[in-house]
Amino acid sequence: MGDTASMADGLVATVTDILAKRSASAGQLLAEAVRRHCAVEHVALVSFQGTDCSVLAAAGLDLLPVGTTAPSALSTRLVRALEGKLWSSADLAREPAFDRPIDQLAAALGIRSGASVPISSAGEAIGAVLLSSTAVGRSWASVIAQVDAVAGLIALGLGIGRQPGEPLRVVVVHRDPLAAHGLARLIERGLLAEVVVAAGPWDPELAARVADADVTIGEAAVLRSADLPVDQVSTPAGRLVLIADDHAGEPVGELPHSAGIVVQRRTVLTELIPAVARAVGRPGPSWPTPGSLALTAREQELLLELCTGSTYKQIAGRLGLSTATVRSYSRSLYAKLDVHSRGEAVHKAAQAGLTHR
Repeated sequence: MGDTASMADGLVATVTDILAKRSASAGQLLAEAVRRHCAVEHVALVSFQGTDCSVLAAAGLDLLPVGTTAPSALSTRLVRALEGKLWSSADLAREPAFDRPIDQLAAALGIRSGASVPISSAGEAIGAVLLSSTAVGRSWASVIAQVDAVAGLIALGLGIGRQPGEPLRVVVVHRDPLAAHGLARLIERGLLAEVVVAAGPWDPELAARVADADVTIGEAAVLRSADLPVDQVSTPAGRLVLIADDHAGEPVGELPHSAGIVVQRRTVLTELIPAVARAVGRPGPSWPTPGSLALTAREQELLLELCTGSTYKQIAGRLGLSTATVRSYSRSLYAKLDVHSRGEAVHKAAQAGLTHR
């Protein structure tokens, strides 16, 4: 199905553009964008209230009309999503437990394979993206990767987990006031957000600002030097988006392990808004131990090369591989680390003690 990372980037760009326009029909546009990019026959975007779900937007086959509210127990996919679990099947007819009422309705409409991707916040499922196809034997791995990359953006666009019209509360911490205000404007253009620019890491009100924010954005080195209690920046209610250089030299090692999303400095313009969405739309990542990842010798070698900041072409030359092979190995490595970008992979690897030769 082509390059999964490129497809995910395309969907992120489309969804970000929809949110930036703040259209009254954003829900329908989001559902249609997911359906089109993922090449499926039906998409439903749902929110959870307790054990019930409500369909906020849908595109394609008339499976779950918008406005429908029903117990999640009526659908296998909703049950799994409510548990916070990814779920997919290449052939629903072969699933022994796929026999709930909405499952049976899907079969009657000709749906033969499907998937569900939970949208989570503070460790709890608050919504889900349901995908359906009339094709048997459909592989869902790349589709799930695409949808997972935009789950947080979808949550923000539909107001899942928030009051209608409630803006996202964001704090920006940066050494350079001009850069800080630039980051603030970038967020305000792309998301419904109230952005507060702190007066650097020495702002006497910084701790209070962070405590009241949904997301804190800042340079890794600056936040390391800021006078913030460790538990304050590591809780789900005060998530971090770190801006770090694309090499292991960035001094991020003293930050708390659950400081979640890392954006490369050179890709801030394109990756910052999706990173903010991931920070508020899914649980903070759990940092692995060196022995828990089972990296191959080649993956460990590649990880060390990524930490140097070299291009894929340069890395390929040193390892005696093609550039395409290095990209393929990198995607496999990102999946094991549960990250979405090179900068995030380097930061997470450093936290896990995997960057020492």
